[in-house]
Amino acid sequence: MARHKLTASLFALKKIPKETIKQHMMEDQLILEIKLQAYLNHPNILKLYTFFADEKNIYLVLEYMEEGTLFEHLKRRKDRMT
Repeated sequence: MARHKLTASLFALKKIPKETIKQHMMEDQLILEIKLQAYLNHPNILKLYTFFADEKNIYLVLEYMEEGTLFEHLKRRKDRMT
């Protein structure tokens, strides 16, 4: 989670190590994900606001969801069904 200093808005900040991207040869996949998410506008898909990088990581700034990750949401839902 990250908070914008001027507006106090909350965002999800996804950090992806560049070394991991290289190890798994995911450069093209990451570029495609960024391009696709930049153009998507759907209520069931998190909005990608921007991205940036430093020497070691790439960061995606995404819409923040208080419910947590999709995995966490599905796990809670599965637990309630059993």
